[in-house]
Amino acid sequence: MFEHLFFTLSVILVFARILWEFFVNKGKISPLAIYSFCYLYFCFGPYLADVLGFGIYSGIQRDYMDEAAFVFFLAIATLALFPSNFVAKLDMPYRLVIKEPVLVKQITRLLLTVPVALLFALALAKIGFAPLDKVQRIAAVGIFHYVILTLWPLCLFCYLTVAPKHALSRGEAWSFAAIILLYFSYCFYMGERDFALIGVPLVFWFYKDKPLPLWKLSVGVVVAAVGFTLMSAGRSSEFDGGGLASFLNQGSNLMVTTNIILWLEQGQLVSWGASYFSSFINMLTLGAIKLTTPLSIWFSREYSPAANDGAFGFSIEGEALINFGIAGIPFLFAFIAFFLAWTYRGFLQNRPMGVLLTYYALFYFVYAIRGESLILFKAFIYSVIIFVGLLFISQRGRLYFQV
Repeated sequence: MFEHLFFTLSVILVFARILWEFFVNKGKISPLAIYSFCYLYFCFGPYLADVLGFGIYSGIQRDYMDEAAFVFFLAIATLALFPSNFVAKLDMPYRLVIKEPVLVKQITRLLLTVPVALLFALALAKIGFAPLDKVQRIAAVGIFHYVILTLWPLCLFCYLTVAPKHALSRGEAWSFAAIILLYFSYCFYMGERDFALIGVPLVFWFYKDKPLPLWKLSVGVVVAAVGFTLMSAGRSSEFDGGGLASFLNQGSNLMVTTNIILWLEQGQLVSWGASYFSSFINMLTLGAIKLTTPLSIWFSREYSPAANDGAFGFSIEGEALINFGIAGIPFLFAFIAFFLAWTYRGFLQNRPMGVLLTYYALFYFVYAIRGESLILFKAFIYSVIIFVGLLFISQRGRLYFQV
């Protein structure tokens, strides 16, 4: 009953914040605007599908859709109303500067090309044109597939940071386009679809020094939506309402969050920050210490022991509920709003870490909407270590800072 109201208010708040971001940033679309829109889509998409009479995932606890809609609304209200642009004006006393980026560019181009080419060749040799599904294809090439999917975006963001579009020669630009095409072709061949999110930081890189025309943005959103839906075709037999039904049912947040609300009501104990602390320790030790089971694995085992580990993903607001109950939602999303605004400010001012972390956030924060904080912590530390390490090598053992 109340989900209608929460949905309507959420739509109003999201588009009001998008317009505000557009105004404040002088015609540029900000990461916070992108994130808010994606969060609305992934969380309320299945709800809208249900309103339109399409099928929705059978695991959704319908009796708790009102409560889940309130959680989504609270998250969106925090994103929309938190004064992130003001708070983001807080400055660090020292800023990293780049003086010798050439070797960083050369090494990252090699890392973006050679491993993918070798793994693609291995996949073609083992699979060819056999009608295998995604799981079978990944099994054929082994763990190297996940290594590539983890490290390739991070190396890409390092390259984008030291190689702005205006600084590339025509030959470098065409070579870079070929590198992107190679990776996208490999992911498409293997049945991966989340590579499409790489397009968001690429657009920000391409239009870094000028506003993105609204008509191009509109066309891009439509093309991306259609492409994302087509790549999902055949993944589930539950959604037979056509392309629109499939498009609206891409988010698993409603399924995860309604079940978590049910379990909390049934006596599931709040963990008081255990998963965040575990993710932080995991980050500091580069994965050597794992204090808790990843929440995506925990959820799949709790929901159905017969399911594959991580089969249902998780939800970023679900983790806040598990840790601190409903009070965790505004704190989490206020931090997200601050981080996105703070890094984007550095992006606009051409600060290397601000540029790097904006590309990181545009990919991993959106990706983690249907995941958990572990994704954000691990990707953050890897991206910083790779970037600073390459810069240290390129500048012959020196890092430069300015006050």
